[in-house]
Amino acid sequence: MTGRTPITNDPVILAPHREGRPNVYEGAPCPFCPGAEEQTPPEIARDGDPWRIRVFPNRYPPTEHAEVIVESRVHDAAFDELPADQAQRAVELYFERYRSLAASAAYVCIFKNHGRMAGASIPHLHSQLVGTPFVPLRPSREAEAFARAANCPLCDADHPLIAETAHYRWIAPRGAALAYQQWIVPKSHEHDLREPRELASIMQTSVRAMRTVSDSFNWSFVAFPHEPRAHWYVELFPRMAMIAGFELGTGTFVNTAPMETTGLFANFML
Repeated sequence: MTGRTPITNDPVILAPHREGRPNVYEGAPCPFCPGAEEQTPPEIARDGDPWRIRVFPNRYPPTEHAEVIVESRVHDAAFDELPADQAQRAVELYFERYRSLAASAAYVCIFKNHGRMAGASIPHLHSQLVGTPFVPLRPSREAEAFARAANCPLCDADHPLIAETAHYRWIAPRGAALAYQQWIVPKSHEHDLREPRELASIMQTSVRAMRTVSDSFNWSFVAFPHEPRAHWYVELFPRMAMIAGFELGTGTFVNTAPMETTGLFANFML
């Protein structure tokens, strides 16, 4: 169910039932561990037998189209510690489920909340996909900016390079809103998710670096299915501080980290 803000008429998702979701940090049993499969809705997909990765609908969905991808059967696993092939398969499933949900949603966000400070209520390794009946504000505004630009801001801009692979650049974006923010950007100009290629290995390296400064981090995929002139990317950042009154009241962020973000990653080469 959606509502609208009173002044700008922006969409708001109304999901009061999510208050009932379990908080494992506060003592609830983990519904994502082996043996607790009946505590989740029936699986959509799995990898391995016994399973290594499970995909199922979110029991407490913020929208009609919401899924959970549990990336390991090990409760305290971390993404950077997964075997390379398992991380690769997890990212492939992100792309597969993204394409499936995109058939019936205006926009699909893939994201991870890792750690309590990042907004997670379950510490067991997992990511989520949420499809919305509208294009949210950030991708909508960025799509408009790409459409207006004479040249692609991600193809042409000179951002500090952390590392690169055959198909991706791992960069520290200039004007980062949050401390140690990074973007993983396809080298080819692509507005929507196609093939993950070696994306999993970069994400594992980024997570390994972020966990040296914080136990909590977020990532999200920012795609533009309706704007061919746009350029999709993955945003990742460790959670160093809470989003507080100034940020919420103004929409402007205060980044307290030095701009030489790449220094954090100097010892984490691909």
